[in-house]
Amino acid sequence: MFKRLSLRLTLLTVVLLVILYSITSLALYGIIRGFVMRSIDFNLRQAAYRVANTAVLTGIPSFASTGSPEINFVLADNGIYTSIADPDLASALENRLNRPMDRPTFFNFTYQGEHYRVFDLPIATGSGESAYVATVLDDTQTVRAMSDLRSVIVIVGLFGICGATLVGFILSERMLQPIRRAFQRQLEFVADASHELRTPLAVIQSNLGIVMEHTDQTVEENLEWLNNAHGEARRLAKLVQDLLTLARSDSERMPIERRPVTLDDLLERIHDLYETIAEMRGIELSVRAEDGLVVLGDRDRLHQLLVILIDNAIKFTDAGGKVEIAAARSRNQAVLSVRDTGIGIAKEHLERVFDRFYTVDTARSRHGEAKGTGLGLSIAKWIVEAHGGRISIASEGIGKGTTVRVELPLSPKRAAGWDEGDVTGKSEA
Repeated sequence: MFKRLSLRLTLLTVVLLVILYSITSLALYGIIRGFVMRSIDFNLRQAAYRVANTAVLTGIPSFASTGSPEINFVLADNGIYTSIADPDLASALENRLNRPMDRPTFFNFTYQGEHYRVFDLPIATGSGESAYVATVLDDTQTVRAMSDLRSVIVIVGLFGICGATLVGFILSERMLQPIRRAFQRQLEFVADASHELRTPLAVIQSNLGIVMEHTDQTVEENLEWLNNAHGEARRLAKLVQDLLTLARSDSERMPIERRPVTLDDLLERIHDLYETIAEMRGIELSVRAEDGLVVLGDRDRLHQLLVILIDNAIKFTDAGGKVEIAAARSRNQAVLSVRDTGIGIAKEHLERVFDRFYTVDTARSRHGEAKGTGLGLSIAKWIVEAHGGRISIASEGIGKGTTVRVELPLSPKRAAGWDEGDVTGKSEA
């Protein structure tokens, strides 16, 4: 599909280029040729009238009066007078001029491979006999120059078409690469989503099917199957919500409300929420943040970002381990980091952990949680990029912990017309 589209775009580019080049070339050639021919015709006409006037006034035509040594003349008035040195050329031209003309006429004349431009001017005589004066210019070089110009235009056009075809194909391929990647991501997204949705639906259906087969039993007796179905239904609801978030982010329909957010207050709020969970699992959760770090962003989305990172850190850290949340200033950026002493990630997986539905293995979780959907870090990456920041993950390998680093641009105080009362974080904590 994309190959055909690339060929069509290339063909359209070449056709448009040919049309534009043809119009431009024809216009340029026409302008140059028209200018040259008008100049030649003007000189021939002026010379013809001067020869005719001198012949009428003095009876002797004057070649010098033409003002141009390149122009010869033939005068027929009770005899033939000519300034053409070649008698054969003069004779051939006289035979051509013997055709009766009733008005001034320009015509082209070719003799022995040479090209001549001729102006034939009928003149009146007292005896009523036909007479004329013709001026002749050898414009062979001009004709050849115009022919060379046509050849150059055609050759340049052919090379241009070949080059445009090659360049157009390359550019169309490069232009379609983001579309191809997006389309491929969409196909993978739909396939992965279908796979992930199918599993909880199958579990729900199978457990409810068991319950329906035991209609003679009480709800308490079927509680195990109902709990299984309920747990998968909750997992399915979370998966659908994550999919909706990513779908909206792809279509740029997910609004980001930008207001000043104080990071140290936000981190303290997150610490309060997860401290109890960490203690229950024997994990030390600590926060270390500089005061006065303010970013311009959506507090709810930043809260969601930290929840995703801390939830992963706690999930993959054994009892007795540590999870540290830190926030510091680095020039004009706020650097957030979530570091754990958990089981870490193999280096070959680091480049793909932000891909949608990508999970390393189920053994990473030490607390019996259900396998994740692989969407959390994808959502985290979208949140960071939506705020104009960058996110990265580092790990020395299995058993050596993981560090997630987030860089967000700091908001300059009062640069956007806000004051301390506008800052969110502390009042909502």
